[in-house]
Amino acid sequence: MKVTSRPFVFAGSVALASLAATASAAPERLAPTCGPAVLAPAPPIALPPVVTGQVSFYAAEYDRQGRPQERAYALSAHTLRPLASIYKPVLVWAALRDVDARRLQLRQRFTTTAANRSIEAFSPGTNTLRFLLDRTIRNSENTASDIVHLAVGPQRVAALTANSSNCTSVLLTTKAFWSAQAGMLPALVISTDRDASLRSAERYFTLAPADRVAFAGQLVHASRQVNAGALLDRLDGYFKGPRYDARLDTYWQNTSTAKAYTDLMATMFVAGGLQPETRRVFRDVMAQGCCRPVRAPFTYSYWGAKAGSGWRLLTLTGYLERPDGRILAYTYLNHESDTLDAERMEQQIPAVMTWIAKVLALHQS
Repeated sequence: MKVTSRPFVFAGSVALASLAATASAAPERLAPTCGPAVLAPAPPIALPPVVTGQVSFYAAEYDRQGRPQERAYALSAHTLRPLASIYKPVLVWAALRDVDARRLQLRQRFTTTAANRSIEAFSPGTNTLRFLLDRTIRNSENTASDIVHLAVGPQRVAALTANSSNCTSVLLTTKAFWSAQAGMLPALVISTDRDASLRSAERYFTLAPADRVAFAGQLVHASRQVNAGALLDRLDGYFKGPRYDARLDTYWQNTSTAKAYTDLMATMFVAGGLQPETRRVFRDVMAQGCCRPVRAPFTYSYWGAKAGSGWRLLTLTGYLERPDGRILAYTYLNHESDTLDAERMEQQIPAVMTWIAKVLALHQS
């Protein structure tokens, strides 16, 4: 069946029609947290010298029900940070749950349009859901992930995520959160200068959950009018201009903590409620994701992974199974790095993955 992604329509109404600037000062710099402080020890291995900025990390062993076992390692694991593209496994999981529920079909076809096209490389024409799932993880294609997000429905993705992880928030498509950050939704978000941008973003970030989901729906819908090429140009100017502030990444983008997202990764793989066939598809899709160490200091029978990058931002998450049946998962969130553009951040991946593998190897000692 050939369909285009349906526009998001949220239930009810939100009290504010736009996030207007107020007379108050811009918010002080803060590091929002979620959940109790994680008591696990820090890894006894130093981070690679190339890593700068703020780092959150969590790695743990899990049982077959997705419950973390006692042994874990953590760094600032309850601090909320932007996920970049590592939230995309949630979209694959949500879509496959809808396949099981017969809301979607793997052979269902979706057309890329000006409305659902996001920034960077994209798959033109009409493609199956199965193809788009692969592109979402293997290529980290923003347009593919947004089409999947819209196919499930942003409100339903938000509800599934909130019900599965108290500290994980997946509310916006890539096109929506970048449009908000870039100042391309002026009817909804006041972003005339840095202080106004911070006030608007903090107000959105601190809305009551139901109001935040509803307003996110307005942002998603409005972003469909934004031209992807113009958005990419505006983003480049935003990141290099006076309105940029690292807090805006956390306020606008999809977020979690290192512990919460690691727990969610384990849940999606071992207790995600998928049928055998869709579970196989999920594992096959995730096995194509970036990244793994070139030489792991241990053997593994399966490793599913996803990476994300952005301006001063690098994120890595994964789930692996050892031949002896042990299950491990991890999440690495590096924000506010001294390294700026995404391409240079991605150059750190081999060193960071080597470090992660060494930490995971501690679970066999």
